[in-house]
Amino acid sequence: MRFRSPSYLLKLMLLSILIGTLPVITLGTFAYFNASRTVQEKVDESNKLLLKQMQVRTEQTLRTIDNSATQLLQSQNVTSAFNRSLSNHDFQLVQELYKGISQIQTYELGIKEVFLFSLNNDWIVSSSGVNEYSFPEFRPVLESFSRNAKGSFWSSGSVEFPNSFQSVYFVKKYPFNSPNPTGIICVVLSSDVMKNMDEFLNSKFGSAFIVDQNANIIVHRDHDKLGSRIVDEPYLKSFVDTNETIGQYATNRYGEAVTVTFRKSAYNGWSYVSVISNEQVYEQNKIIGWITMLVCLIILLVTLIVAWFGSKKMYSPIQSLYSALTVVPSMNEKVKSSGELQVIGERVDYLIRNQSLIMNELKGQQTQLKEFFMQKLFGGTIQPNDFFEKLSLYGLEQPWPSMCVVAVQIDTLKDTRYAEGNRDLLMFAINNIVGELILSEQRLEPIVKSDYQVTLIGSTETGERFKEQIFNLSDEIQKAIYQYLEIKISIGISRPFMSFAETQQALHEATTALKARVGLGQESILFIEDVQPQKSNLNRYPIVGEQALLDAIRVGNEEQAESALKQLIGELFRPQAQHRDYQLSLLRLLIALLKFGQELSIPMERIPEDEASLIQSLFKLRNVQEMEHWFWSIFVLPYIQELGTRRDSQFKHISEAVIDIIVREFDSALTLEECASRINYHPHYVSRVFRQETGINFGEYLSQYRIDIAKKWLKESDLKIIEIAERLQYNNSANFIRSFRKLVGKTPGQYREEG
Repeated sequence: MRFRSPSYLLKLMLLSILIGTLPVITLGTFAYFNASRTVQEKVDESNKLLLKQMQVRTEQTLRTIDNSATQLLQSQNVTSAFNRSLSNHDFQLVQELYKGISQIQTYELGIKEVFLFSLNNDWIVSSSGVNEYSFPEFRPVLESFSRNAKGSFWSSGSVEFPNSFQSVYFVKKYPFNSPNPTGIICVVLSSDVMKNMDEFLNSKFGSAFIVDQNANIIVHRDHDKLGSRIVDEPYLKSFVDTNETIGQYATNRYGEAVTVTFRKSAYNGWSYVSVISNEQVYEQNKIIGWITMLVCLIILLVTLIVAWFGSKKMYSPIQSLYSALTVVPSMNEKVKSSGELQVIGERVDYLIRNQSLIMNELKGQQTQLKEFFMQKLFGGTIQPNDFFEKLSLYGLEQPWPSMCVVAVQIDTLKDTRYAEGNRDLLMFAINNIVGELILSEQRLEPIVKSDYQVTLIGSTETGERFKEQIFNLSDEIQKAIYQYLEIKISIGISRPFMSFAETQQALHEATTALKARVGLGQESILFIEDVQPQKSNLNRYPIVGEQALLDAIRVGNEEQAESALKQLIGELFRPQAQHRDYQLSLLRLLIALLKFGQELSIPMERIPEDEASLIQSLFKLRNVQEMEHWFWSIFVLPYIQELGTRRDSQFKHISEAVIDIIVREFDSALTLEECASRINYHPHYVSRVFRQETGINFGEYLSQYRIDIAKKWLKESDLKIIEIAERLQYNNSANFIRSFRKLVGKTPGQYREEG
């Protein structure tokens, strides 16, 4: 609706001004008085809190000094020294006393000097020397401290130490609480012991100070007031006379309104006092008042502007929509539009009619969307909450109960009709073959990722049936690729998982399984359970070099591992990194190597130190060469040696176990699958290991052994050839004779006759 009457616009503006003015004035007045009261309350509460923090921090320092002095006083060197005469000739004992004094005389605690005074043998030891080489002028003070009835106390006073105006003393007698002490310790602190209290001593609205139990000022920002008494200050009289330990009151200091806050310590009788000027608080309140008035004026001005332009802006949404839609073509450009609403209607109708065309175009991008989704899924960049939403791309409502990742990699292009430059095209051809062989309802979109073709496969089967299903699919893929492309591939298979959140881990497992084919040869189908029985978590440390180092260790290549270690250490020590970054990076590398050893069950005896000692040793290293040598000698080389020994032992164990079964049960219907099941390994893995260890496959070895037994029986027994064939599990004597002739070069009858 467009308003044309200026009287209506005037009424609307006056109403808007009235509605905007009254609340602003009321709110501004309330805000000023409330803010003024709140500022005063906050300043008082803040002052109480700061004073409490000042007391806590001060007493924490004093208690630390107390504890340090007590520990020194209880040490065997000090207690034994109190009971004997002492001079500069007692060099060893004096050095031990110096050492104890220096351990508590730290800059952080503000300790200026420490005195040990033997009451029985009348000697003084400080950090400066013994007796006359110490501070002889301090002896009367120590003697007066020894006459104090208290066993432990704090005091203050002025004694001429270098660069000191006023000193604080902590005195403790030994033995503690004894009526006849043999010695005392006196810790001398300068007034600068509270040098880190500037935030408390110099606040925005006033200052704070500390007085001792005799009402003498011992800490103050004005050094001229140190040692002065406060009992003569009228504005502090209420604080001095009260027995309350915590309090706050308003008073007048030389004509200035102030607020005094105090806390009395039960630890040593000191009092912590702050004096805040209320005039400065009032100045803050005036600033708040001016700011409140300025804000109110700005709000009133904005109200006037809004009231003036409001009626004109009521039509702005329609005008903006009209301007946006004028660039959209109409169904009938020749018909003249009668107004903005008609133009908007025609353009919206055009957009609706073309919606189907847009949807069809989007459907054509489904494949690209699926591939993009899989790249993000394998990269671990999809949030868990987005998994189920993305499943609609595949027509799935929920994940399969069993899933795994299958990674395909070309073994080699050597001696094939392809050049290395054809590798990318071959990977996409492999990707298409995999997509055709695996039903769409059993997988997500196959993709090529780096040097691998990877597919996420799902099934309703679980356990061993799922594993068998995946193996059959992998075997079919392997054969099909060789049939159509004439290249050999190896396949790595992850552990089964149930949640899409584990996809990145599964990809890591599948590619890790492929690395084990280095020792097993080409055309391998490797389950991660066989290669790495213990499950490991994906290393999230974001340095590719670390993974390269671990891979080199796992493969057992010393030269590659040494190169990867040097490169990794070089990457850790980037010029722009800070010292803390170096330490954190080295610590993360140490933890990664310890974790790697734990995942592979490498005995800790391989590592000569425990974790704490390792960290200390690591941080003592001073250059890159030392670090490289340290990591190489402590971790990398021992790991390579252990894994090499273990790999040889495992392969030998598997082959020996299979051979033992053949020796004991050669006369039964033995199969590779049955042998692998007995020793708890996958048949394909057992086949690869057995061939590597013996040089021939399982079937050839079994046939050769049976023929050797047949040769023995032919020589040493009267068994007929048909009986030998039956005992050795041949279907008929003809197959036995054919096999015997092939391996021995003559028939069984000829062999018996020659024997």
